[in-house]
Amino acid sequence: MPPKLASKLDPNRNLHRRHDVWYLRYKLGGRSIKQSLGTADVRTARAERDKILSAVAARRDGRVIEQPKSWQDAVDGYLVHQEARVRAGELSAAAAKRYSCSLVQITLALGWEPCEGQHASTSTPVPLADVSKATVTEFIEARRDEDRATSTILNDLTAWSLVMGYAASKDWVDSNPVRLIERRTLVGNRRQQLRPPTDPEVAALIEEVAAWSPEMARLLRWLRETGMRLAEALNIRAEDLHPCRTKATLSRGVKRNRDGHGKMTRTINLGAAAVMLAELPKRGRLFAGLPSDSAVVSTRYGQWRRQRQARENRAAEAEARPPVAFPGFRLHDLRHAFACASLVDDDTSIFRLSEHLGHTLVTTTEIYIEHLRRNGAMWRYSRDGSLFGSLPPAEGAAPKRAA
Repeated sequence: MPPKLASKLDPNRNLHRRHDVWYLRYKLGGRSIKQSLGTADVRTARAERDKILSAVAARRDGRVIEQPKSWQDAVDGYLVHQEARVRAGELSAAAAKRYSCSLVQITLALGWEPCEGQHASTSTPVPLADVSKATVTEFIEARRDEDRATSTILNDLTAWSLVMGYAASKDWVDSNPVRLIERRTLVGNRRQQLRPPTDPEVAALIEEVAAWSPEMARLLRWLRETGMRLAEALNIRAEDLHPCRTKATLSRGVKRNRDGHGKMTRTINLGAAAVMLAELPKRGRLFAGLPSDSAVVSTRYGQWRRQRQARENRAAEAEARPPVAFPGFRLHDLRHAFACASLVDDDTSIFRLSEHLGHTLVTTTEIYIEHLRRNGAMWRYSRDGSLFGSLPPAEGAAPKRAA
C-alpha cells in the first residue's frame, strides 16, 4: 500500500512517541530500523515520516529521487561561478572576497548550514524552496537590530541576490526573492546620518578597549588622529613614512572608472599621530599585532561591543534596573570624528581635508559641513583639543584656534 494512502487510514502509522520525541519504525533490507524524528509536534512527525517512507519505497523499487537543491548547493555553485568571473576579469578579487564574506554572514545569521570552513549550526541543509521574501525581510530586521551599517546590509543583499540569481538560472528556484524586496524602504539609502563620537567619548572608549587589547586601543587613537580608513591603517608600513616622520604616502585600490591603473596615491599629514610612532614598529606594518584584513578587525570589535552590552543587560536584569545603553560607535565613525574636528578647528580647510581623506569629489567632504550645521550643531561645543588633534594647518599658515 502506498505510504500516503496508508497514512490516511492510520495517521500515526509507524510512529510512536517516547517522552516528548516522535520516532519512526520501518523495515529496509530485512532489518527493522528505529529513527528519531527529532520533534514533539505530531504534524511535523507525520510529514517527515511520509518523506522518509517515500524515499525507502523508491529505494526498494530501484528508483532514484532527485533531492531538492539546498542553500549550500546554491552557494557552492555560485562560488565556483564567481571564481571563473574573477579569472576572466569580469569581477575584481576584492569584490569576490566581499561577496564571500557576506554569504558567510547570511548563513550564520539565519542559522543555516554554513559555508566551507565554518562550524555547522544545523545538521539539516536548508532547501532553496524555504528561502522566501519573508526570509529576506527577517534577515534585514535582524541586521538592523544589530546596528549594522546600511552599506553592510546592502552588500549582503547583493551577494544573496547573486546566489539566488545563479540558482534561478539553473532552474533550482522559480524566482529570486531578494529582488522582490524594496530595498530603499526596508534598508534605506547608502548614505546614513552621521554619528561621529565626541572627543570625551572616544577617550573613554580607548581607555576601556586598552583593558583587553592595548594594540586595538592604539589603532583607535591612530584612526581618530589621522582620519584614515581602517584598511589603510592596518596596512600602512614604516616604509610608507617620509623621512620627516610627520607625513605618509597612502595607496589604495579604486574603481576602474575612476583611475585607469586601479590605484590612487596621496600624501597625508600624520598630525598628532606622529607622536605615536615612538611606540610602533620601525619596520613592516605599524599594527603588525592585528590582522591586515579590515573585516576581521571590524568583526572582533563588533563582537566585543555586543558582548559588553549583553553583560550590562544581564547585570541590569539581575539588579532590577534599566540597562545602560553604551554608544555603538563603528571604527569608521572615528574617521568622521576627525573630519568634524578639522572643520571645527578650521572651517576653511574643506579642500585640504578632502584631499587628506582621499575623497574623489569635494562634495563628499561637504557632508560634514552639513552635519555640523544641522544634526551635529552641538558637536562643536564638545570639541576638546587637549584630547585629540585634527588636520594640521597648511604649511606656512598660522594655526587657527578652535571656536
